[in-house]
Amino acid sequence: MLSTQHLILKPATEGDLDIFLEILGSDALTKYLPKGSAYTEDEIKLYTEKRLAHWQHGYGTYIIYEKAEPNIKIGYVGVEQCADPRFSDVRYAILPRYQGKGYVFEAASAVISETFKTQALDKIYGVTLKQNLASLAIIKKLGMTADPNTGLYGEFDDLLTYSVAR
Repeated sequence: MLSTQHLILKPATEGDLDIFLEILGSDALTKYLPKGSAYTEDEIKLYTEKRLAHWQHGYGTYIIYEKAEPNIKIGYVGVEQCADPRFSDVRYAILPRYQGKGYVFEAASAVISETFKTQALDKIYGVTLKQNLASLAIIKKLGMTADPNTGLYGEFDDLLTYSVAR
């Protein structure tokens, strides 16, 4: 568990399928993800299973809670290996009613810091579509700089890659 000024971050468990269903089942919240639209329940279950299994590497996805409402899940954040295990990137999403409060930045900062403390990673990456201005702003605020020669997800014209070093 991690604690920040406003948030509690708990490692994702099987009981967290609900927040993944709420976020990944939303067209509005998935428009900048690879599929570009809401995922099916089966896809979300598989996604969740992969998030849980990733913890075998010693780091992974956390569920975000507001300290003011510690029983309400508001999103997720994590650092996870990409298909190429030499690379790990930060991933996050938060429910609309909690957006604009700085929570994603606060949570991602804490998770990146914790991951660097506990893992032998030299860099953590941030990847976003050019059109996703909110995510791009968070990536830059996290201190990440453009890393255009690293293609974590292949070569896509609209995909931007940034990184931050230990």
